[in-house]
Amino acid sequence: MRPSTLLSGAVLLTACATTPAVSPTQDQYPAAFVAAAFETPVMASEGDSADDPAIWIGADGAGFIAGTDKQSGLYIYNLDGTQRDYKPVGMVNNVDLRSGFLFDGREHVLLVMSNDEINVIETMLYDPSADRFFQPEGGRIETGTLSPYGICLGQAADGHFHAGVTTKSGRYEQFVIGTDANEIIAEKVRELSTEIQTEGCVFDDRMGSLYLAQEEGDLYRYPAAPGNDAPTLIAKAGDYGMLADLEGVTVYEDGGDGGYLLVSSQGNDSYAAFSLPDHAFAGRFAITAGAVDGVSTTDGIAATSMPTARFPQGFLVVQDDMDDTSPSEPRKKQNFKIVDWRVIDAVLNAN
Repeated sequence: MRPSTLLSGAVLLTACATTPAVSPTQDQYPAAFVAAAFETPVMASEGDSADDPAIWIGADGAGFIAGTDKQSGLYIYNLDGTQRDYKPVGMVNNVDLRSGFLFDGREHVLLVMSNDEINVIETMLYDPSADRFFQPEGGRIETGTLSPYGICLGQAADGHFHAGVTTKSGRYEQFVIGTDANEIIAEKVRELSTEIQTEGCVFDDRMGSLYLAQEEGDLYRYPAAPGNDAPTLIAKAGDYGMLADLEGVTVYEDGGDGGYLLVSSQGNDSYAAFSLPDHAFAGRFAITAGAVDGVSTTDGIAATSMPTARFPQGFLVVQDDMDDTSPSEPRKKQNFKIVDWRVIDAVLNAN
């Protein structure tokens, strides 16, 4: 449906030693080691299941972590990693969210999820005033021939909410999402080619930026607003010790336009950081065993700088391809690890 009106809508500093990686190229950009503070329960689905997280923190420091099980639905976790809820919304691959979405006269948190099995964007709303998750009318947005693989959500300066969708075919589309008589509506406003398979994407609403990571290619910045599709190269997969696939991409906001752009380097179990707003390489780190096991071949990631009682500078959530709590079990188990931002900040600012 075409919209008539779119509405505006404490473990600290552990395991921080620097260690060189294995190849000569990576030796030039050694990865520092950090440890996760805790983890979520493993997914009920066997094999390749956990994929992508998203974080919401309210003004009072309360909030939740959403994580996709791409075999069956969406998990909602408390900020201590315990499971709060599960929504069987289908084979959703990626998830993102933004607060301030007007629905039924109140501000909600809008969640969007990609499903390339049936070519839809699934939406969900969280009502902070009622502490309730629900799927609204029109909440399943059909995308026709587009098979949504990755997804990211941003809010433009005019208040409109934009969902960016990446694909295995290298096709990117962008939709404005709003409401009409309390029904979710969407309008496609942009289409471009990323040339090769692309999953990870993130909007930086502060600077009007959209970042896309080609899995076996490069990391790019685009203007978030439709109309200018000229990309700016941030880094290639072989730069700064990164190895393909380039997967999850997230922004850690710090100050007016500062912070970091983070990308998961799946090929060598690490994460590269680029400072904002200049995109200069700021360091690379990996997550080793500590309070919980380490992390390998990460897919999706999400960061927040919003303070909580345990993490006054925010935290990073990453998907772990193989949880090692019970390595004798024959099935592959996946979950999410949570890292105190202070340990990451310490290694990024060590030199």
